[in-house]
Amino acid sequence: MKKIRVVELYAGTARSIEPFRRWKRTEIALLVDANKFARDTYLRNFPDARYACRDLAKLRPSELAQLADGEIDVVLGCPPCQGFSESGSRRDDDPRNRHMRHFARLATAVRPRVIVMENVPGVGDSEEFEDLTDRLSESGYSWSSIVANAAQYGSCQSRQRLLLVAFREDLGGLPVFPLPTHGGKQPIFSYSLLKLRELREDPIDMLGVTPATQRISRLMTQDVLAKVGRRPLPTIWDAIGDLPRLGSKAAKDIQHVQWDHSARMLRQMARVREGGRWDGGRDHYSHAYGRLHRRGLARTVTTFFAYAGGGRFWHPTQNRSLTLREGARIQGFPDDFLFSELPKRSAALIGNALDSALASVCYRMVRRALE
Repeated sequence: MKKIRVVELYAGTARSIEPFRRWKRTEIALLVDANKFARDTYLRNFPDARYACRDLAKLRPSELAQLADGEIDVVLGCPPCQGFSESGSRRDDDPRNRHMRHFARLATAVRPRVIVMENVPGVGDSEEFEDLTDRLSESGYSWSSIVANAAQYGSCQSRQRLLLVAFREDLGGLPVFPLPTHGGKQPIFSYSLLKLRELREDPIDMLGVTPATQRISRLMTQDVLAKVGRRPLPTIWDAIGDLPRLGSKAAKDIQHVQWDHSARMLRQMARVREGGRWDGGRDHYSHAYGRLHRRGLARTVTTFFAYAGGGRFWHPTQNRSLTLREGARIQGFPDDFLFSELPKRSAALIGNALDSALASVCYRMVRRALE
C-alpha cells in the first residue's frame, strides 16, 4: 500500500509529527526548521531522520518538494507564535508574524491532501490568519479551526492553542474536530479559589481561559472551550509523581536534575504553600512565582519554566522549579527522548513544543480522512 508522506515545517522537536510515527502507513518525508539546536536535538534521538535546517522565509516550494524527494500528502506546521502571544507585546509589525504567511505560501503551493497548523489563540484575529484561510479557500481547501485546551483532550496541562485542519477538495467534506474527552467529576485544585472543585462547575475559570481567548474562540468554526468530557483529568502528580529520586543515577539518566536557585529564592519558596503564590510577586502576572498543586493542572509550560519567577513552575512539595524532565513529561515527551547538555536551551525547546494531547487530536482527524 502506498505510503502517506508527511512533512513538518517549523518542526522544532517535531511533536506535531510524533503521533504519525505510530501509523504504519506513514512515511516521515521531511522536517524543516531554521533552528540548528532543535535539529541537532532531534537527530540525537532519531539519527536517520531527514531534517533540513533552512530559513522558511527564503525557501521556495520547488526546493521544499525537492527536499521531500517526492509527493507530499500532509503538511504540518507550528509557525513562531511569540508575536501573537498574550504574554508578549503583540505588535502588528513583529517580523516573526510573517512566518504565518510563509507557512501559508509553502503549504498551499505543494498541494498536500491535508494541512494542519497550530499556534497561540491570539493569531485567530490577525491579518496573517485571515491570509492563511483566504489562501486555503482560494486553493480549494475546506478548513475548520478551534481554540482548545490540552487538558480537555487528556493532558495534565492547561494550555490553550489554536488548531486548524484543512482538507483538499478531493477528500470531500469539512474537517470536524472531536469534542473534548476529559473533564470528569473528580475535584481538582483551583488556583483562583485555592480549593478543590469540579471542572464542570466553571470550566473557563478552571482552565485559566482569558477574556481575549474566549473572544477569539468565538471566531473559530467550532467553539469547544467550555465543553467538558467524561474521562477524569490527569493531574500534575499523575505526570511527574513517579519520577526517580533526585540525585539518583536513574534520575540523572533521564535528565531529571534540579536547577540551581539562590539562597534567597529558596527561602521565598519555603514560605509558599502548595498551590499558593509568593506575595512578593503580586506585581507580576497572575501565576508568576507560583507553586503547583499535586491535585491541580500544570499551567502552560513556557520557555522560561526553569526560572523560579517565570510562572507557576515551582514543584508542588519541593523548593525548586520543575526539572527538565518534569517539563518534558508535562508536554508529553517520553523519558527516552534525550536533550542536549545545555539544559536552559533545552528547556526553551520544551516550552515551544506542541502538547502531545493536541498533536493526537489533529493526527486522529488526518488518519480518519486518509484511511
